[in-house]
Amino acid sequence: MRLRRADGKYRWWLTRNVPLRDELGNIVNWYGTAIDIEERHRAEDALRRSEAYLAEAQRLSKTGSFGWSVSTGEIRWSEETFRIFQYDRTTKPTVELILQRVHPEDAVHVKQMIESASMNGKDFEHEYRLVMPDNSVKYVHVVAHALSDKSERIEFIGAVRTRPNASVPEEALREAQANLARVSRVTTMGS
Repeated sequence: MRLRRADGKYRWWLTRNVPLRDELGNIVNWYGTAIDIEERHRAEDALRRSEAYLAEAQRLSKTGSFGWSVSTGEIRWSEETFRIFQYDRTTKPTVELILQRVHPEDAVHVKQMIESASMNGKDFEHEYRLVMPDNSVKYVHVVAHALSDKSERIEFIGAVRTRPNASVPEEALREAQANLARVSRVTTMGS
């Protein structure tokens, strides 16, 4: 609650009151404590504001963040990461869940990258495609930094960013390579 001090300033206080009862259960006295939590309340407000700014910046830049504890397998995603992968916020992120979205042509490379990172505990950076529930393709760039605690347990802190304009030139390049391969095969057969 907010209470006014003797100097007239209002501050946040945490109060607790406990009754003292007699043998019949009647209240005969009250005991209470009041702790000034103004600084904690300000810090919590600042943290909420900071988290809101970070979430909005991630949304605007289409960059999500994640944490991955290799030893426990626990993965934590920001709101934007859930949006990028198009999973409901109540879904518990797992490596398997990520791999479900990876484009079949990129799946082997992504699995190798995950396995390598979990074994060697080194930073990684990778680009791959996701296939969304509506069959659209989304290009993502993932970068992660490895940290280890006193117990030498590895945790990755990273970012995943969508690349909306990447699909056009890269898809055109893939199509041109496929056409070149077809022409090469036809030419070889003709010879």
